[in-house]
Amino acid sequence: MKEAPDICLVELARDAGGFVRRECPRCQRDFKTRPCAHDGNILQRRLASLFPFENAHESFDEVPDAWCLYCGHRAAGDEWLTAAQQAHVESVARAWANHVRYEQLAHVSRTLRDNPRPTFVSVRPRALPGPMAPDVDDLRPVPLVCCGEEVKAHWDWDGPIFCPRCGTRHGGLSGRQQIHLEFIEE
Repeated sequence: MKEAPDICLVELARDAGGFVRRECPRCQRDFKTRPCAHDGNILQRRLASLFPFENAHESFDEVPDAWCLYCGHRAAGDEWLTAAQQAHVESVARAWANHVRYEQLAHVSRTLRDNPRPTFVSVRPRALPGPMAPDVDDLRPVPLVCCGEEVKAHWDWDGPIFCPRCGTRHGGLSGRQQIHLEFIEE
């Protein structure tokens, strides 16, 4: 009897606030945004680049560009994965490739009556990797007026920031300016 196929949920790890870590391909700084509707397409495109299939061009929706929170660099939406996220996606792609290879080779064992002298034995692959561990909550929240979004930046960053969704530049606030503004507001 054929076993049910394994199911593997592939999603980007989130912190306690539900934010997803991103990394700029230019400056290599990390920041966090809320998950977006395109994250699934980003992961699917990355998986397909590692484990290609024949009709990949039919299954992808466009992924919009994004901007770096710190340097304003604009890049394709699927270039913002961190090294840990890329490693996880690569391990999932390798595991799926091993499972597909096993199923193809195990077909011979399942149809032995048609081929009574197989020249190999298929070996069951390891289980598919589980989900990524939750991300740590190590960055400070920063509200962005332009898109009504909230992002998370490094605590010591006081330079200008750019909206990852639309690229709008926002002036930075140093720690002293924030304390002064809070004092004035009270």
